[in-house]
Amino acid sequence: MNPETLVAVNVGLPVVSALAALLLNDKRIRTAIVSLSALVLISSSVLLYQAGGIVFSPGHVYEQAVVVLDFTLLLYFLYAGAKAKSLPVISLGLAQIIPAAYFEFVVKGTHVQNIILVDNLSILLTLIINVVGSIVIIYALSYMEEHEHHLKMKKSTQNKFFFFMILLLAAMNGMVYSNSLYWLYFFWEVTTLCCYELIRHDGTDEAKKNSVLALWMGLVGGVGFVGAMFLGYNQVHSIALTDLMAVPEAMGLAFALMALAAFTKAAQFPWQGWLLGAMVAPTPVSALLHSSTMVNAGIYMLLRIAPAIQGTNLSYIIALGGALTFAMTAFLAIRQTVSKKILAYSTIGNLGLIVLCIGINTALSYTAAVALLTFHSVAKGLLFMSAGVVENKIGSRNVEDWEGLMDMLPLTTTVLIAGMVSMFLPPFGMLLSKWVAVDAVASSPLYIGLPLVLLVILGSAATTFYYAKWIGYMTVMPLGLEKKKDEELEGPYKLSMIGLLALNVVISVGVAFVINKLVIPAISSAYPIVVSTTGLTVDLGFTSFPVLALWGGIVAVFLIGSRLAGSKGGKVAAPYLGGSNVPGDYTKYRSTAGGEFDLSVSGIFLNASLDEASLEKIALYIGVLISVALILVEVI
Repeated sequence: MNPETLVAVNVGLPVVSALAALLLNDKRIRTAIVSLSALVLISSSVLLYQAGGIVFSPGHVYEQAVVVLDFTLLLYFLYAGAKAKSLPVISLGLAQIIPAAYFEFVVKGTHVQNIILVDNLSILLTLIINVVGSIVIIYALSYMEEHEHHLKMKKSTQNKFFFFMILLLAAMNGMVYSNSLYWLYFFWEVTTLCCYELIRHDGTDEAKKNSVLALWMGLVGGVGFVGAMFLGYNQVHSIALTDLMAVPEAMGLAFALMALAAFTKAAQFPWQGWLLGAMVAPTPVSALLHSSTMVNAGIYMLLRIAPAIQGTNLSYIIALGGALTFAMTAFLAIRQTVSKKILAYSTIGNLGLIVLCIGINTALSYTAAVALLTFHSVAKGLLFMSAGVVENKIGSRNVEDWEGLMDMLPLTTTVLIAGMVSMFLPPFGMLLSKWVAVDAVASSPLYIGLPLVLLVILGSAATTFYYAKWIGYMTVMPLGLEKKKDEELEGPYKLSMIGLLALNVVISVGVAFVINKLVIPAISSAYPIVVSTTGLTVDLGFTSFPVLALWGGIVAVFLIGSRLAGSKGGKVAAPYLGGSNVPGDYTKYRSTAGGEFDLSVSGIFLNASLDEASLEKIALYIGVLISVALILVEVI
């Protein structure tokens, strides 16, 4: 199958499947549609990887269709803003539709010679979108059944839900293939539409409020793209991304506007609010937005323009914004007790680390950014899916209610813990990527590298703390908790979670293969190769990552730990509480004076040490300054 056909499949099939899911509101048909679409999209992605890149333009009718759909979409945004009485949505919608109409019908500047550009970076994003995204949508088949049952819904709205979930895959694929800035802008706004509709799916007041927040923040990026189109056409008489990047010295402001758009999608401070608000949506939405779609749109945009802004002040400001976001969100996550909010802060923080690496903009840091994107997408999808199963099974998102979860839901908890461990411990690929990131930051000029290294160290330490705390809750077994029956999971749950866990392990064992076959090709056209992968070891020249040795170590830890646990006889005893335990009540103890005291665990959320409101306010103010600086650095 030729690359043009594969591109058409990756964009067109999800559109057709989404429409079928919307119109044919039947559970069995929906399951068949999702399953078949997932199989075809995953296969198509692999075939596209094997076929390689291509540059071409679809027929003129497709250009006309994109124009019509784009203005229809902008009119719908204006309608949504008017219905919600949101002045920001209406204003930002008008700020796009009026200049876009002038650009299309008066200037007539939307046509470019090569509309579609598929290169190794596009192919890598396609694999992430179609593999991880398809698995998440399969997971949603079981989740939404339970979700609607818990909400006691009389009429199912799953047809609309799956329409926007599947459509989001089409929009993401279309975006990463677009060389025309107008097409990229159109698909970018389709992702905004899907995000808006999915967040408001449950129809609660909070969901509607947060969806409007996501809409106007997303529209800020749209305004940035419209401005970039005018600047590009004025300077080089073209809006082809390849033409703009060929004259970077003339396109500084256009790239700054595109970077601002990327910051909004990637939820970097001060634009993090929409992603935190999105946690009111059903968990599959969070899993999709945080792993393979939406936030990755912003990262992709920065990766795409990075070679053109290398060594500029704009690039350094991008790095500063990422460093701020990574450090601040790690500390804010410590204070959280809601599972999805912890994961949301984790996503924003890890995206911040990726943005930091892109902004440093060396061959080593760019390698780290692409590797982080790959491994984070898999691990974060796994975390959200398993956390969603827990929420449905026990009816709570509060991690303080998850004490002893290993005994209640052993399979789900094991998958969840594996996902957490893969985010920050050896021998998983995320640790390798972070190690390369730290090396890249440390290798940058001292006046840049020293403050950034400190932020990375502080953020990494805080990350370890909040994940370790969460794992502790799930593995500590309260003596008063009754043992539950064997865990029963629906087929889509098992297939999606175990499948993504297996993928996470495979790409971590074969991290050298991933670096060699996916990461290096994605960077080789713009940066020198600074990483070698002899055998299964990743070598930077001055340090190396011995993959097999680390995996051997982790296997040894489990074997030795199991042996020791078995030798102790498995006896469960009450913990020492600071005094003599009260017989029959593990929550009380006697002090040396003889009085009885209730067990109280304090300090684990650092409530007395971290003022969340003040910390977030400081980060917001600095984030606003950084966003303004993105534009001013190219204006002044």
